[in-house]
Amino acid sequence: MELWNKKYPDFIGYNCRITAFDLMKDKISVKAEAKVNASNLFMDQDALKHAPAKKFTRKQKHAFETLYSTLNTAYTTDVDTHIKKQKKAWKQNEVKISGTKASLITVVFHSSFGENENELFIGHAGVLVPTKDKKLLFVEKLSFSLPYQVLKFDNRKQLKNYLMGMYDISWGQEEAKPFIMENTKTAL
Repeated sequence: MELWNKKYPDFIGYNCRITAFDLMKDKISVKAEAKVNASNLFMDQDALKHAPAKKFTRKQKHAFETLYSTLNTAYTTDVDTHIKKQKKAWKQNEVKISGTKASLITVVFHSSFGENENELFIGHAGVLVPTKDKKLLFVEKLSFSLPYQVLKFDNRKQLKNYLMGMYDISWGQEEAKPFIMENTKTAL
């Protein structure tokens, strides 16, 4: 690790969004003139800028930023309102994931700073791969500095329980619970 840090002192590593997108990038398409709000992706952008090798083409970077774009949303804890907002934004930006048995799994968070400042952002992402024995492998990276991990689940309900156990942590706050998307559809 010391040698790596010495050679690449400004590279913080790859996170879950970069890793998941990298695994699925050839299966993701977006509208060329899609509206992007990359304000929550500053650490991702820094990692890509200082990476040892160029990770994405300009077109792929645009797809990355479109997929993970922050959205303005309503001041409500109603999860269905936020799900509709996320789906509508992806539809308007023609976000499509196709041609693969693997699925992009995203955990979408609501961030509320008061009545007039509410956002949805994708706080975690991974890739779900079905196995021949009808199990599910979930490939994820928990942070820039932690290694990749693969978890095996019997079904999507187990995956949901795992993800909500990890990320449904805003108890008693003015924010909606996180929700999970599988590709561009609501999961579980």
